[in-house]
Amino acid sequence: MFNSYFPAQPEISKITDNYVEMNSAKGKQTRDIATFYQFRVNKESIKLISIIPDGCFDILICCSASHPCAVLWTSPFCRQKQLHFIENCTYFGVRFYPEQGLLRLKLPMDELLGQQVPLFDVMNIGDSLVEEIGTAHSFNERIIIFKRYLESVREDLALEQKIMRYSIDKIYSSSGKVSINDISRDIGYTPQYIRKNFKRYIGFPPKKFCEILKFQNIISKITIINRRSLMLDVTFENEYYDQSHFIREFKKMADLTPTQYLAYLGTI
Repeated sequence: MFNSYFPAQPEISKITDNYVEMNSAKGKQTRDIATFYQFRVNKESIKLISIIPDGCFDILICCSASHPCAVLWTSPFCRQKQLHFIENCTYFGVRFYPEQGLLRLKLPMDELLGQQVPLFDVMNIGDSLVEEIGTAHSFNERIIIFKRYLESVREDLALEQKIMRYSIDKIYSSSGKVSINDISRDIGYTPQYIRKNFKRYIGFPPKKFCEILKFQNIISKITIINRRSLMLDVTFENEYYDQSHFIREFKKMADLTPTQYLAYLGTI
C-alpha cells in the first residue's frame, strides 16, 4: 500500500540555520525513512527548538570534529521544547517512519518517548559511523554514508513487524479514522495484542497514533495553504464535531491554537 504520510517538524526549519532536507524516496514509496535533513544551531535557536508529535523517531548526529555524538530523538505526546543541543553545531538527522523495519532498538519505544537518548544506549552501533558522518564534508555525503550503513544491518521483518505495518496501513488509508476493533477484525489479532505491538514499536496506542496522524495531516495543509477558511474545511474532513472541537484537539498537540501556531511560524 502506498504511504502518503509525510511527518513534518516545521519549527526546526523555521528556527535553525541552513536547514535542508531530502525525501529519502525522491517521490517514490518508502516504508522506512521519511526524510534526511540537516541544520545548524545558533545562540538563539538553541533556546527555542520544539518538536510536535509525529509518531516517528529520528537519529540525530552532531557533526562536531571535536566531539561528534548521536542521539535517538523520539516523538513527544504534545509539543515539547528540546534543550539538549550544542551551540554552533551542525546536526544531521534521519527520520524513520513508525513502521520502519531497518533498525532494532534495545528498549521498547514507550520507554523512550519525548527524549533525546544517547544512541549507543539503545542501538548496537559503532563509533566509526558517527565519526564518519560527523567529519563528512557535505549533506549528500552524509546521506550516502548512512545509507551504506543501513544496507549492512538490513534484516528480514519479524512477524510482529509485518502485523504492525499492516495495522498502520489501515490507519494511513483511513486518514486516522479507523478504530482498533476494525483493525482487529481485519487482521485476526486481538485488540490487546495490537496495542502491545504499538506500545513496543512506536510507543503510542493505536487511538493516539490516529490522533497524531490527523494532526500531522492538518499541519501539512494549514502551513502550505494559508487560508482562514481552510480551518472549517479540515474540521469536517477530520470528523471533528465543530470548529471548537477541532481547535481544542489541535491545542492538545501543539500547545497553541491553529491560528497561534501559524502566527508563530510566520505564515499569517
